[in-house]
Amino acid sequence: MVDLPDSDKKSGTRQTSWLVGFATLGSVVTGVFALLCGLYAFLSGQWQAAGVCLIASALAFGALANAVLRR
Repeated sequence: MVDLPDSDKKSGTRQTSWLVGFATLGSVVTGVFALLCGLYAFLSGQWQAAGVCLIASALAFGALANAVLRR
């Protein structure tokens, strides 16, 4: 984010924290939904679909863990 001379620091921080919260919520929803779909596909015997859903779940949770645990 470019720092403008007349910008208010608090509004920039508030906007950034809203964006981080939205990205976190989206990642959690995607991960849980993909995990449930992968479990359903696994139980119904559709192995390729289960693999694709579990890969999507792992990517969503991995991206979230990377963002949260990064220093």
